[in-house]
Formats: sequence, C-alpha cells, structure tokens
Amino acid sequence: MVVLVRLRTHWSKAGSRWTHELVGYALDRFHARNLRTPTVRELRAGVPGLPSHSTICRLYGNPSAMLRAHGYRPRRRGGQPGHPCCAPSRDERGRIVARAAVVA
Repeated sequence: MVVLVRLRTHWSKAGSRWTHELVGYALDRFHARNLRTPTVRELRAGVPGLPSHSTICRLYGNPSAMLRAHGYRPRRRGGQPGHPCCAPSRDERGRIVARAAVVA
C-alpha cells in the first residue's frame, strides 16, 4: 500500500492562502495591538500574524499599496512610528518655537 502525501509549499503559515480579507483582518489586529501600522522594515523582517513581504508584493505590488487598499495612510519615506512627520512651529523670524510656547 502506497500513501501519497502532498506537500503544501504554496500555503502560508496561517494554514490557508492570504486573501485580501485575511490581510485586512491581520492589519486591523496589528493596528489594534500596536496603535500604528507596520513599517516596511518590520514587514521585510517578518511580523507574526502578517503575510510575508513577498506575499504582500505579489498581492498588492508594494506595502504602501496594501495599506491604502485597507484604508490606512502609508508613512512618508523615512517616517518613523512614534515620531511626528510635521514641520516644527516657527516664529516670525523663522526660529523654531517650543510646542508649549505655541499652545500658550
């Protein structure tokens, strides 16, 4: 008796293929836990619970397109989580003003 075992080399670690709905759910879970979206560096290194970078590129083209497709705003190039991507406030002479001085 011969038993053939079929290897699933094209399946994800999640146990099934990544669909757009599953990717959206995984992004929502990541966002709920971390209060931010994953960076490209994190996606390339591998984030538990999210598809691999190559899977993202196969489905969407790039990570920014994936974020846009699911209603998230991608960061600007070089934008870091936890750091504002806005210009500092300046006074009339062009000097940077502390945020506490701007609010008062």
